[in-house]
Amino acid sequence: MSRLGCLWQPVPAFPRNGRAHLYIASQCRALGLRPSPPTPIAVAVMAIYSFRMQVISRGKGRSATAAAAYRSGEQIKDERTDETHDYTGKSAIYGSEILLPENAPERLSDRATLWNEVEQGEKRKDAQLSREVMIALPVELSHLEKETLTREYVQREFVERGMIADVCYHDFDSTNPHAHIMLTMRTVDETGFGKKQRQWNRKSEIEQHRKAWADHANAALEKAGHDARIDHRSLEAQGIDREPQIHLGAKVMEMEARGIRTRVGDESRRISQENRDLARQQAKHKQLQRQIEAEKTAALVSPEPEPAPDKTPTLEQPSTQSAQPKKQIHPTPERSQRDWELER
Repeated sequence: MSRLGCLWQPVPAFPRNGRAHLYIASQCRALGLRPSPPTPIAVAVMAIYSFRMQVISRGKGRSATAAAAYRSGEQIKDERTDETHDYTGKSAIYGSEILLPENAPERLSDRATLWNEVEQGEKRKDAQLSREVMIALPVELSHLEKETLTREYVQREFVERGMIADVCYHDFDSTNPHAHIMLTMRTVDETGFGKKQRQWNRKSEIEQHRKAWADHANAALEKAGHDARIDHRSLEAQGIDREPQIHLGAKVMEMEARGIRTRVGDESRRISQENRDLARQQAKHKQLQRQIEAEKTAALVSPEPEPAPDKTPTLEQPSTQSAQPKKQIHPTPERSQRDWELER
């Protein structure tokens, strides 16, 4: 294998994420070479709009107890499967809380009790257990402001509609503060859970949640005195000619931070580079347009120049007096010699 093979180039033979870099790294180690690290992924330290919703389904091999344990960094035993999910060693968890509707029993404020009752209430092997909302929190806000913003949004959009919300705050001391919100899918009263509410999964409902998050976040930013704002609409709807970025995820960010190149990271870098090139082209175009407008305005405001004097040489016309020949007097027989002499 040549030394060029140790450069970080895509390897089509390994379609799964992470396999290509492992192959290249092993070949480089065999040659005693050290592969060059990937270019760091640029992260904008400013408020961004990120709202993702997914359904945690038993049909995809997932469980609500495992998801809740992972997001909260706790240990939860699944009483249905007798499996214990222990994520007490997970870092970057700032805090968590459970918000209950007014008619929910107090016992469901315990995380293990809550999600075990959810698991036991679903009998189908492909049952939908929970909806999860993931939102990026504005980095401009303080930790307390981030918590207050999230709590008010969750209370208004979900809890007041009858859902129980399990909220976990992550990475508050990084450039990627965010919250995971696990939501129940059935009605709840003093006795426990009731019927499943399919309308909560409607597209119109989800779009309302997306817009509401932008409204809540912008109100919090304005209240805190920040100029930054976020927009829930797509870039195309906003009239912005830019390719949208992709979600990296915690695992990809961790691998990239350790110098391990990933296909997801490569795609993110490609999008960032193309957007930078496009931004430069747009800036040059705008500058040219401003120059053209300035020249047009200057042409309209400036007065019309006076016509230049005609410097074409002209021939002088001789005066009438000088052009007349001198009068000649000649004697005639009728005039006397005396008159002739007097006239002379």
